Amino acid sequence: PINCAWGRWSEWGICDPCSKTQVRKCHTTIWPRVQGLFGERKACTTSETCPTPPPPACSDSEFMCESGQCIRKRLQCNGDEDCEDGSDEDCDPVRKPCGQLNLINSEQSRRAGYGVNPLSADPRQNPFNNDFFGGRCERERNPNSGITERIPYNVGVFNYKTVVTETVSREIYEHSDTILTEILTDISSKVHVGLSFKFSPSEPSTSVTGQVSFDPQVEKKNMVKEVSEYTKIKNKSFIRVKGAIQLSTYRMRSNDLQVALDFIKDVKRLPLEYEKSIYFSFLEDYGTHYTKNGKHGGQYDLVYVLNQDTIKEKKITDRTIQECVKLGISASAGTQNVDVSGSINTDNCNTVTNKNEGKAVVDKVVSAIYGGSPAAAAGIKTKLGQDGILDMLTFQDWARSLGEEPTLLDSDPEPIYTLVPLDLPNANTLVANIKRASTEYVAEYSSCKCKPCQNGGTPALIEGECLCLCPPAYGGLACQNYQVKTQSSMAQIGNWACWSAYSECFGRSRSRTRSCNTEGLHGATCVGESRSEEYC
Repeated sequence: PINCAWGRWSEWGICDPCSKTQVRKCHTTIWPRVQGLFGERKACTTSETCPTPPPPACSDSEFMCESGQCIRKRLQCNGDEDCEDGSDEDCDPVRKPCGQLNLINSEQSRRAGYGVNPLSADPRQNPFNNDFFGGRCERERNPNSGITERIPYNVGVFNYKTVVTETVSREIYEHSDTILTEILTDISSKVHVGLSFKFSPSEPSTSVTGQVSFDPQVEKKNMVKEVSEYTKIKNKSFIRVKGAIQLSTYRMRSNDLQVALDFIKDVKRLPLEYEKSIYFSFLEDYGTHYTKNGKHGGQYDLVYVLNQDTIKEKKITDRTIQECVKLGISASAGTQNVDVSGSINTDNCNTVTNKNEGKAVVDKVVSAIYGGSPAAAAGIKTKLGQDGILDMLTFQDWARSLGEEPTLLDSDPEPIYTLVPLDLPNANTLVANIKRASTEYVAEYSSCKCKPCQNGGTPALIEGECLCLCPPAYGGLACQNYQVKTQSSMAQIGNWACWSAYSECFGRSRSRTRSCNTEGLHGATCVGESRSEEYC
């Protein structure tokens, strides 16, 4: 076992006059195979007052909201709360952008731009004010409800488009590490950080609202935890079914994005003197990136845990199992709801689902459901737990609930620091600090701090614990044990150590380096580059 290597405790940070707390961090140099604490926070007192920078002066063509925000005067008295605090509507509306039409805001477009965290923990806040319309009346008819809905100003392009995908693994996995690697690769962010995952926030929210939005990281965390437990159990195999129902696509405006007033307040509360813990809290609230375009809908991921002994005894073929577990769904936009149909064939499933004499082929179904109402998602899990396969009625109930409670299916990220308005006091310092925190946040919880695995195993850092994902012929904590009778040689692969800090900017470029950690491995090498450059 690898013990955790802690660095020294930092000194207690300054007493933050806004939150009346101070923190200290314990830096990790090597992550363990057991979890540990990352830092401490305590109450404090200070004679300093929480800084409240004076609001910017509005121009002659602008109206100053009670919050200090400036909006165009033409947006007053139009029926829309463009100030967010509603102070622009202390009057009778005289110029409604949509005339006499009473349109609701599209729920899916309201969620556009939501932040992303490269370590897969979903942020707690949306940085955008997607109830701002800017005096426009952009509309889109929702084909699933038949209702024409209003699209926010921040969303440049929005389309309702129903697309259904479903895949069943072509083979039955004989090794749990193989399917676990596939799951981790699928849920990893487009911001490349390797197999490094931190589903639970380690820092308390510093947001002025403290709101917590939908919580799909619980689904990710539970699936990874349950599947990883089977690395210690023999005579189990696995088949995976995953699919998605896409309902809409969006692209944010390329400029003049309207961020939320709470986002501005939270940025202003950040200390100008860099304080790692406080900035980490900000990133866990809003993400290191926002989504400049994406897709909304629902997603399901099902891993069937199969009993190999029962499969051999009943002489069940892989084809029979695959046909039994797949939904065979299709969908189109109906007049009231997403019209989902399917061809679930249960005629040949009795041999798979029969639990007589305790000899079920399917021992368990590990499921992760993203999007939809909690009741509908729970219905899917209950049905799978009872019968081992899903029926179409339960699936349709979940699909119909996606319109009001969608999840983000796919997105392209953009750094969150680009949303800091440059007219804020000390904006350049705040942007530099957020950019620094984004880099340090990823490095703090990176698999580069794990020891290398033997025999071609892949290191992964999951919730503060290093795990070796082994090739099919190997097992053990470090993939050191052969699990087949015929021993074959495997190339030894090292694990990249963490990147160094960037060099000074010279000739409009700067560089950083990393070394290959081959501790305990003979003749091992690392795949990839040891040096990288970026423009500065």
